[in-house]
Amino acid sequence: MSRYQILVFPENCTGCMRCMLSCSRQYFKIFNPAISRICVQLSGIDCAITFTDECNHCGICADGCFFGALSKQVEEKTK
Repeated sequence: MSRYQILVFPENCTGCMRCMLSCSRQYFKIFNPAISRICVQLSGIDCAITFTDECNHCGICADGCFFGALSKQVEEKTK
C-alpha cells in the first residue's frame, strides 16, 4: 500500500464524517467513526481534523472526502 502525505483544508470540511467512515470500514470492516484513525471535531461551523498515532497515511480518508477538506500526495521515498 502506498503512503501519502495527507493535506488538510479544514475550511472546506462540512463535518460529514465520510473520511472517518471510510477509515473504519477499511481497517475494521464496520462503519464506526469512533474507531477510525482520523478525527473530525466540530465546533459550530468550524472543523478540526487530526490523525491518531495509528494512522498509516494510506489516503483512504482523502479518497472519501467529497468537499476538498483532504487531499493526498505520494510521499517521496528517501534513499
